[in-house]
Amino acid sequence: MKTSTLALISLLSFVLGTVVGLIIGPIISPQTPQTRAFPEDSAWRKESIRVVGSTTVLPIGSECAKAFMKKYKTVKITVEGGGSGRGYKELIDGVCQIGMASRPPKEKELELARKKGVFLVLHKIAVDAIAIVVHPSVVERLGGEPLKLTLEDVGKIFAGKYTRWSEVDPRLPDEEIVVFTREHGSGTRDTFEKFCLKPFGLKLKPGASEVPSNPTMRLSVEKTPYSIGYLGMGFLKGGVVAVHLAEKKGELYYEPTRENAIAGIYPIVRYLYLVTNGIPESGSLIDRFIDFVKSPEGQSIVEKCGFIAMYPRQGD
Repeated sequence: MKTSTLALISLLSFVLGTVVGLIIGPIISPQTPQTRAFPEDSAWRKESIRVVGSTTVLPIGSECAKAFMKKYKTVKITVEGGGSGRGYKELIDGVCQIGMASRPPKEKELELARKKGVFLVLHKIAVDAIAIVVHPSVVERLGGEPLKLTLEDVGKIFAGKYTRWSEVDPRLPDEEIVVFTREHGSGTRDTFEKFCLKPFGLKLKPGASEVPSNPTMRLSVEKTPYSIGYLGMGFLKGGVVAVHLAEKKGELYYEPTRENAIAGIYPIVRYLYLVTNGIPESGSLIDRFIDFVKSPEGQSIVEKCGFIAMYPRQGD
């Protein structure tokens, strides 16, 4: 076959692959962190960006932005929460430069992005586990033993199939179960439903109390006897008790710990993302900030926020 023909075939293959990627959906950027130097005279030092989205990713975004602006005092990075849905919407609408998300985009978000000529690129920055949490009053009769539930058990609680704790386990209080869930558009809620409701044909029960963020979820469960909720592992602290989970009956139950999430044995694990419209332009503030989050310093911040680093950290 002639060299010119081979070249033409290679070109067509590349174009076809690119078009298919644009049609099917977002791409996930390579996991290898960049190690570019930050020249002191680069134009990005005078830029500003807005980062919006997931309340789970918010602590990482905020702390990394503070550290980055301390290092480079002439840049401005504004970070806001509001949920993964808000992050995707504002990125697609062009009113922020980076979205924060704790889930991949939904089909309707992909369709809106296609209509507006936006190509969503997901940059993995951390690993998170979703913890199911209860008020201490739920487990006080277990004598220090952990509360052990399967994913289906959890689903039945949130779907209203179980309405009293004694129906879940006769050792538990004969008290009504109070259910807290996240608001629509929350990536944490979507991930929770993906693992605990949808596989079993269940839907969230009417009347479940919606809360707007991980900190509010923790506080709501902490202040409400006989309640249950869920939150990102980075928010698992103080006043609530984590449930040990198994994928199904007959399998081992695991606590939501960093070690269990890394080992892949805890049942509800997900990636956390920064999202951009296309591959960031080299030398832009968007590019530099994402590089920083993936850098050893940024990944150390990820760990300090209670999440799991994906790349080498300082001291590794």
